Amino acid sequence: MSAAGAVLAGAVLAGVGLAAAAPPALAWLWSALAVGAVFAAAALAGWRWGARRASRARLAARADRNGRELLRLADEIEAYLAQRQCEGAPVLAQRHWPRLCRRLALEHLDCINRLMLEGLMLDGVAPD
Repeated sequence: MSAAGAVLAGAVLAGVGLAAAAPPALAWLWSALAVGAVFAAAALAGWRWGARRASRARLAARADRNGRELLRLADEIEAYLAQRQCEGAPVLAQRHWPRLCRRLALEHLDCINRLMLEGLMLDGVAPD
């Protein structure tokens, strides 16, 4: 539990204790404040959970775009090297660049898989 959650829980318990000790006319006020504090804590927790889920989805989408761009770049480099080879230029030294781009694209795919599996594990769903 976070520090803010612990403080809020302490405040709710103190409010419940004050409600029990308060005259009947004020007991409803303390009870309403305690319910409001619990509702606020639940809303904050839900908002933080949603923000974390959205950030994982954004990261996965960005990694997917980057991976696709790296694959496109590898194809473009290979086409350029094939053209240069047809012109008679030596291209052996540049052959590693398309492989490097594809390797990086695979790392992005691995990153997407980890992000998605992490999301499933946090949700309590077993991956297939």
